[in-house]
Amino acid sequence: MSTTAKRICLHIFLILIVLILPPVVYDFVSSSSLSHLSHVNGLDMTGGLAYPAYFSYWVTRLRSARARLILLHLIALLTISFFTLEASGRSTPLFVILLPAIVGLITLPIALLATSRGQKPLAVNCLLSSLVNGPLGLILSLLTIYGAGMGAMSGMRW
Repeated sequence: MSTTAKRICLHIFLILIVLILPPVVYDFVSSSSLSHLSHVNGLDMTGGLAYPAYFSYWVTRLRSARARLILLHLIALLTISFFTLEASGRSTPLFVILLPAIVGLITLPIALLATSRGQKPLAVNCLLSSLVNGPLGLILSLLTIYGAGMGAMSGMRW
């Protein structure tokens, strides 16, 4: 089989997994036989991890190391933010609510370490990634805090 046919088969397989996996996981978790799992917030959306995995596959195919780092960091930030927003509620710990901000700024210590070791390209890439994803992570954490605060007012109907 030629390499082109192998690539086409790989992409058809990946697209089928990305399209089929989320509804299957949702049906599995929300079925009545698994009542102890249906009360876990956000567990029914775990099939959605197929989407960022597929996007990450495409990002790793880019030639630019800087673009790969920034985009993979952004995918991780948005994935963690989505699941934090989906699973947050009244009793969510503050650490979980601040995860988007932590993930957005996680490359700053790596940039400092790379600078101290004399690895300037890695330091610049990590710094740019934090400059792009840091403010977004802070905004998403603030939105999560606001959402958790609004979720605590259960008697209010909008």
